[in-house]
Amino acid sequence: MLVGRHLPLAPDPLAIAARLRESGADRIALLHASDRTPGAYTRYSFIACDPDRESRALDPLIDDPDLTRVFATGAFRSIPRWIGVLPYDAFRHLERPDWVRQETRPPPLLDRPLWLRYPAVVVVDHTEGRVFAVGTTREHVGNLLSRMGTAPLESGFATLKRKPIRVEVTESEPSTLHIDRIRAAKELIARGDLYQVNLARRLRVTLVQGGPLDMYARMSAAAPSPFGACLQLDRDLAVVSTSPELLLRAETMASTDRLISSTNSSMNPMHFARLYTCPIKGTRPRGAGAFEDRNLIRELDEDPKENAELTMIIDVERNDLGRVARAGSVRVVRGPEVVTHRTVHHREALLTAYTKKSASRRDVLEAMLPSGSVTGAPKVRAMEVIANLEAHRRGLYTGGFGALAHDGSMTLAMAIRTVVLQNTDGEYFTGGGIVADSDPQRELEETRWKAIQLEKVARS
Repeated sequence: MLVGRHLPLAPDPLAIAARLRESGADRIALLHASDRTPGAYTRYSFIACDPDRESRALDPLIDDPDLTRVFATGAFRSIPRWIGVLPYDAFRHLERPDWVRQETRPPPLLDRPLWLRYPAVVVVDHTEGRVFAVGTTREHVGNLLSRMGTAPLESGFATLKRKPIRVEVTESEPSTLHIDRIRAAKELIARGDLYQVNLARRLRVTLVQGGPLDMYARMSAAAPSPFGACLQLDRDLAVVSTSPELLLRAETMASTDRLISSTNSSMNPMHFARLYTCPIKGTRPRGAGAFEDRNLIRELDEDPKENAELTMIIDVERNDLGRVARAGSVRVVRGPEVVTHRTVHHREALLTAYTKKSASRRDVLEAMLPSGSVTGAPKVRAMEVIANLEAHRRGLYTGGFGALAHDGSMTLAMAIRTVVLQNTDGEYFTGGGIVADSDPQRELEETRWKAIQLEKVARS
């Protein structure tokens, strides 16, 4: 049974995270729903500190010695128990060695899963405007409250904006090399080697002054996102993200109130029961006003290239879901449609499926990661092309980050619009999907649209 306590605080995740930082808390984790456009699963933000266990497993459930506390029921069942990252590079075993060049690129900052278990978490309910502390024992909740103190909270954005910050962003390579990369991919597509591939370029980030939370506050102000995050994974390793994309929502029998048919009624609660993924393909910048925005939305929604690109990725995601899904249960439940964020318009679709009884949790994660949304079609061949053409290993980029809840469910955001920092040096990848009729110069421009919030921080 989890222990919860209402806190008389403003529902301001950034202010709470700043307070924990001031207290000297260890490895603070912030999962921040600053834009709740995609759906109900972004109703809550979570802030945690002082983890008591670490896991390098794909699914940290196997490293949890007290499973009786995992499958909780009741109001607090969706509270994170583990928070962590699943890097893209952790899944490169899918590539065939004969099809990939010998690896000579420097190792990435993150190449293995890393999960941290938090015995107590602060929960911000944005819908009801309430704040709770929830933990596995009264002692853990009390320890978290002692970190919080009793002084009133100032606005998180106001507090953090007063902190001096200086960020430098530079290109890791001439932009002409990305143009060459796109042309090489188009030649492979023309030969029938594959249909689509996502290609990215790397920006070098230096945090000259300030900390990861200060950087996150400014990136989030420039581009609020449904899956914002600032994760201090270790003393010198941090992740800052304003991701707009749901990679995977995997619900257990304990986490869903939906009726599941009798064919799944005997499913082990350790297994995932229902899956969701929401691929994004197609981007336009925001316009100067409502009239220009309407034109950009219409252009994006009617563009044959953008339509074809998302259609292909929906097919890849259907195939991945189909590997672990009950026959006939894979379907598109929303879209394709244009969704507008602070800095860009995106085109996306939401897919769902019920898992078959024989599919383990590991089967699901290995089927769905890395996502076809950020690899291509066919997925394995696209990953091989990525390995051959991109100048830097991706590390976390286009992997996932998120939480494993007390009810066994898992929510992962796509690791895009994401900075990974090793001490003060870091990286930010930005890319897009390449198809037969992609225009290389326009694709390069799209990578700039997707780095707008980072550029704004550098200019501030």
